[in-house]
Amino acid sequence: MMRVAVADVGTNSTHLLIAEARPGGFRVLDALKDRTRLGECLDERSNITEEGYARLAHSLRQFRELAASQGVPELRAYATSAMRGAPNGEAVAERLRAEVGVYPVIISGEREGQLTYLGAAGSVHFGPDNLLLDLGGGSLELARGGMGEAARVVSLPLGSVRMHAQFLSGAPASKPPRKPDLNALKAHALRLLTAEIGPFRLESGTRVFGSSGTFETLAAVLLARTTPARSPSAARGSLTGSGVGAEGAGVNGLSFGTASLGDLLQDLCRMTAARRAKVPGLDARRADIIVAGALVLHTALELLGAETVTVSAGALREGMLREYLLEQQDWTSGLPSRQRSVLELAERFGANLAHARQVTLLSQNLYDRLQALGVLPGGQVSGHPVSDNPVEDDLIASPRSLLSAAATLHEIGVLVGQSSHHKHSAYLIRHAGLLGYDPAQIDLVAQVARYHRKSVPKPSHPEYAALAPADQKTLSQLAAVLRVADGLDRSHAQSVRILDLRRQSKAELGKGESGRAEQGRGAGLLLRVSGVHGLELGGVAQKGDLWEQQFGPLKIEVVEA
Repeated sequence: MMRVAVADVGTNSTHLLIAEARPGGFRVLDALKDRTRLGECLDERSNITEEGYARLAHSLRQFRELAASQGVPELRAYATSAMRGAPNGEAVAERLRAEVGVYPVIISGEREGQLTYLGAAGSVHFGPDNLLLDLGGGSLELARGGMGEAARVVSLPLGSVRMHAQFLSGAPASKPPRKPDLNALKAHALRLLTAEIGPFRLESGTRVFGSSGTFETLAAVLLARTTPARSPSAARGSLTGSGVGAEGAGVNGLSFGTASLGDLLQDLCRMTAARRAKVPGLDARRADIIVAGALVLHTALELLGAETVTVSAGALREGMLREYLLEQQDWTSGLPSRQRSVLELAERFGANLAHARQVTLLSQNLYDRLQALGVLPGGQVSGHPVSDNPVEDDLIASPRSLLSAAATLHEIGVLVGQSSHHKHSAYLIRHAGLLGYDPAQIDLVAQVARYHRKSVPKPSHPEYAALAPADQKTLSQLAAVLRVADGLDRSHAQSVRILDLRRQSKAELGKGESGRAEQGRGAGLLLRVSGVHGLELGGVAQKGDLWEQQFGPLKIEVVEA
């Protein structure tokens, strides 16, 4: 069974989830939470400080080691509000990749909301119309949609850590929050929410859900307040769910009333942080920020007109996990027989299947677009004609099929060693018993994988020199495509999407590239992509040499998703 590790880097906490795929879902193997409090480690310009970097490095190093102990070679990590808003966020992410081996991909607030909605959909029962509120340390996401995915998302800078620091941190710790500060916080939240609330107003039948540590903490406190030891007035409002009444039970699926939350908020506002830390059900480590979080949520629920809200334990990391598994399932279920044998080989040598899938899909996409432009000529490989039919393509092992195999297997040599893994991959492909290909085809797959990095094919390389001229040309073209596809997933984030590939006029090339265009290579090609990070742009620049030899200059245009 495939195992997956995902982590989300938030403003307040960093979470790890390790799971094993199961038919129809997954089984959690391990989970870890580190309260990194990244929001406390921002300078006056919102840059992440050295202390913040040290906290993240320690946390992610722990996560990576724990994932490795469970047989998961790579950790997929996403970063949210704190790193998203930090001018040096990308630089910190790149440093973590270089020094820790984990690259936290910074995602937009809208993407965060979509993934959180997906995670909640797997934890509670969604209906035809649902509204999810997800409150983190740095932002509040509102997501509305049906049973499967969010149709509309908005992200607002109203996170509990951010609001506490902005409005409530000036009061002495020995005293309750000051009323003018609370009023200012509420007015600020109302101003931001009112501007965006229109598409999220409730209709008949809309169900309201909440996710995040703040929601779970508030639900746990309200659950504790319903015990007989508490006064009846303290439990005013509804509190329902399968966990009610069970000592120590989780709060997933528990519903509570907005009125109950309002009563609790009033009580919390009258307490010092030390007193709040002793409230039954309240995580003492949230005692300082719980007032700001509760005030934002109560303001939002009142403005929406929500009478009750249901808690979802599933959030961003569960959404990341579900998306990952769905991607893998869609990919493997659509593979033809020959490519299934390739996948089995990749699994045997512990390849990063998510990266292999992304590079394979990007390679196929680029190949198809090059063919549509007439840049890739027709021909044959090892005596077999080219076919445009996907099923026949697999039966005859066309260049596209061989490219797909090489893309899936290009990193299996990492098992032997990182520094020359391209050469190790070629050796394993040749000698590991790959089924469905004749020896000449296996050799071509091996060589395409071998040239996905480092040197381009050269006449001085014996295996390349042994090929027929037509196969040398095919190898160079396929390796050129693979190098660019691999560069487009340099971060291993699987976030890049190809939007278009078209011929580029000389005027569009710009002064920096026009000289090369005039040296017999034509105007070159323009590749439009979304979801690109700095690492990907560097990866394509580093690996685009063979592409330029074969197809002319390549210019990348980044389109905001």
